[in-house]
Amino acid sequence: MNEMRTLFLNGLNCLLDDNYSSSKVADYAYRFYLDYDIPDEELSYVVDYLKGIDSGPEFEMSKDEVISFIKLNLK
Repeated sequence: MNEMRTLFLNGLNCLLDDNYSSSKVADYAYRFYLDYDIPDEELSYVVDYLKGIDSGPEFEMSKDEVISFIKLNLK
């Protein structure tokens, strides 16, 4: 796994261990997007998608859904 993925996943794991909130995950993904240039297309897609999970109830994801989404999209 490359360093950028490790960095993103380590930060995300802290949020998933705490009291889960989709808005916290979306905020983290947005801050990560602003702070780093993400050349990895799969990671870029995951970060971009997670940025929007607080846009409305139709986009909201549970903790388990976030974990499954990441496992599916970061191969």
